[in-house]
Amino acid sequence: MEQNDIYEVLQEKVEIMAKRKMVTPRDFDYLSTCIFAKTKIYVAPITLKKFWGYLGEKYRQKPYRNTLNVLAVYAGYTSIETFMNSLANPGLNNSEILHNPNLQTASLNKGAMLELKWSPDRCIKIRYEGYDMFRVVEAVNSKLTVGDTFLCYQFIEQQPLYLHCLVHCNGEPTGYVCGKEGGIRYIVEE
Repeated sequence: MEQNDIYEVLQEKVEIMAKRKMVTPRDFDYLSTCIFAKTKIYVAPITLKKFWGYLGEKYRQKPYRNTLNVLAVYAGYTSIETFMNSLANPGLNNSEILHNPNLQTASLNKGAMLELKWSPDRCIKIRYEGYDMFRVVEAVNSKLTVGDTFLCYQFIEQQPLYLHCLVHCNGEPTGYVCGKEGGIRYIVEE
């Protein structure tokens, strides 16, 4: 992988962590603050702008190793070397820290309604019954049907959702996964 490609992947990982694309001066100010909050190391917004090419190719410069290290740490790696090794050996990197928005079942009130969507055009509405139990109350283009129940402890945006003890059509409890490709999206409708 070429150096510019490595930088682009690092930029993407940093933007995912910051939960925003770097497109305005405010975005770079925000990112500088976020990096300092997590790493306790200050990276100036102007340095970030140069690394992202925001000021144009004339001002783009190869970042210092320390800057790359801080960005890699901010993105969830231990160093720039660890980040580069994960790109060079993707099969060795079977674990990842997730920074996606998530919802813990324990934070819900009984009766809370959630809408879950996943590709290609699946959508279900579920009601929290308490004790980590959910009941399907509406289903569109899904193998799950109204009345199915399951256990679930956590919903993570853009990650597969694993259902435990799914009782489908009064059958035996089983496991089920929603959104194997691309994960799920959820909306709380309390």
